[in-house]
Amino acid sequence: MSSTGLSRILVATDFSPHADRALEWAAALARRFSAELEIVTSVFVAPFAALPTGYGLPPDYLRGVRDAADARLSELSARFASDGLRVRTTVLHEDPSSGICALARERGSDLVALGTRGRAGLAHVLLGSVAERVARLAPCPVLTVHSGVVPARPLRRLLVPTDFSEPANAALGLARTLLEPGGALILAHAIPPVVVSGDAAAPISDPHSEAWARAEFAKIRPTLAGVSAELDLSYGVADGAVLDAAARHEADAIVTGTQGRTGLAHVLLGSVAERVIRRAPLPVFSVKAK
Repeated sequence: MSSTGLSRILVATDFSPHADRALEWAAALARRFSAELEIVTSVFVAPFAALPTGYGLPPDYLRGVRDAADARLSELSARFASDGLRVRTTVLHEDPSSGICALARERGSDLVALGTRGRAGLAHVLLGSVAERVARLAPCPVLTVHSGVVPARPLRRLLVPTDFSEPANAALGLARTLLEPGGALILAHAIPPVVVSGDAAAPISDPHSEAWARAEFAKIRPTLAGVSAELDLSYGVADGAVLDAAARHEADAIVTGTQGRTGLAHVLLGSVAERVIRRAPLPVFSVKAK
């Protein structure tokens, strides 16, 4: 991504309402930055090695699925091209999350956009989420959108969760690129509440943690010259505090850093970014540190 914005946006679709809303946001960004929009879908057939000999999908069925995908992509391409956008389309034949990440790397994409159903609980553990895997593994920032998210609109107020780490600083850089001129950044820092006996609804303040956060904000404030920015301090679990702050400040979107963990570390530790992706009623942009 250049310092002036986005030039290549890849948006994945399965033609669901979630994907349609992600495509709407991606197209709005493509218009704003005069970026090329690539719309991609996956016609993926899982291996049948575990099935008895003779079982499988007939070739005519697979051709029909491919032809249907091509037709849907052609419709979308024509619609957005008529609106003045530069559009290309691609059909993948591999696992969606792996294919999307590989294509983004090959194209040098500046942003990947896709919808997410926001599963929680056992369904999420069993099925996972293509959107969350892409957010963790993509070589560029990722935009995830629920179908219930508001229609695309200017990004005038962006909430950036921060623990002042490298991923958080990367998110801050992306937020500056996405922010509309004259807009405002809200840096949200959550302090875990002090565990004491008594009223759990009234956590004890931690002056040391608050002073540290304010000092860290003061260090980076000069790098935000010309941008309206404020620090939002709160007590609570990080993902809940982020969503509360986004609602309080009426943010247009959340821009968050992610550690990009994989394997057992990801299973054990999870990710604040992924929990925000699942629960946020707003578009979520996620980015890893370089």
